[in-house]
Amino acid sequence: MLKTVTISLLMFISVFASSAVSISVVEPAKKSIAITIDTTGKVISKSKTNITAKTSGLLQMQISQNSFVAKGEQIAKISNESREKRIEFLKKSLKLQKTEIALQQEQIKTVKEKYKMGVGSKNSYLTQKITLGQLQEQYMAKENEYETLLLEQKNSIIYTPKSGVLINLQANNSYINYGAKIATLLEKKNLIKLFVNSSYAQDIHKGMDVKIFSSYKNCTAKVIYVLPKSSNNLIEVMAETKEQLPLNLQINAQIILKESNGLLIPKSAIVLVENHPAIYIIDDKNIAHIVFIEILKDMVDKALIKNTLSKDAKIALKNAYMLHDNLEVSIK
Repeated sequence: MLKTVTISLLMFISVFASSAVSISVVEPAKKSIAITIDTTGKVISKSKTNITAKTSGLLQMQISQNSFVAKGEQIAKISNESREKRIEFLKKSLKLQKTEIALQQEQIKTVKEKYKMGVGSKNSYLTQKITLGQLQEQYMAKENEYETLLLEQKNSIIYTPKSGVLINLQANNSYINYGAKIATLLEKKNLIKLFVNSSYAQDIHKGMDVKIFSSYKNCTAKVIYVLPKSSNNLIEVMAETKEQLPLNLQINAQIILKESNGLLIPKSAIVLVENHPAIYIIDDKNIAHIVFIEILKDMVDKALIKNTLSKDAKIALKNAYMLHDNLEVSIK
């Protein structure tokens, strides 16, 4: 009985050993594929400008939050009742002082003529001249204050320096001081801020092409600079597009590092041998030979590998995982 089992087992092993593994083969296709980095980002303004008050008073906003404004458009007014009253007072006071100075100048002429004729004293002439100087100094001081207040009054009307979107508006009817920020203007032209793993920092350069994908539209952009700092293991890459995209739009992107030429093969043909990717090449005698490969780009069901194979190479596909070096196979 034992002898019969042994003979049967030997016959099974012999039949199994003599039957070749059945496989299918595929020929690699030469392909040029962009090597990319997938990342995310958002649309930001190309520049932002703080609009500040050049006078003090009660702020009256004439535009709402997130409004688009054109260059030179009036957006606010700063009213100041005490300044307006002071301007009116100084205007009248200067007019009176101007008349007083003119009268004093006439009086000096009269005193000077008398002094020359010998009927007036030198002290009287000098006193009148000092009085004129004091009046002129007072006039100049008031005139400087008047001009300053007029300039503040002119600056109480606030216009936009360029086209854009207004955000961070100061509360309406609030009292503000000279130099206070009343709004931030985001320029209409925008940039795309990408957040990229810092391990790619040395690979990304100015001028690289970027593909942008969003719910708004898809477009292309170019890298303009890489910020030399990282946060949470991410670096910020700035890209510019000719398309007008909404601010704060969330996007997905692919940064194109380079175009890589290689061979495109199904991923099912790749096996791991001691943690190294490899394929089996089938020769004319249907013998499998292991070849280690370099993967240039890993895709969903295909891989681009470095072109180190012969032009007519046949790569084992079906049952590739069952092969080993120098194994005879059966091609179906």
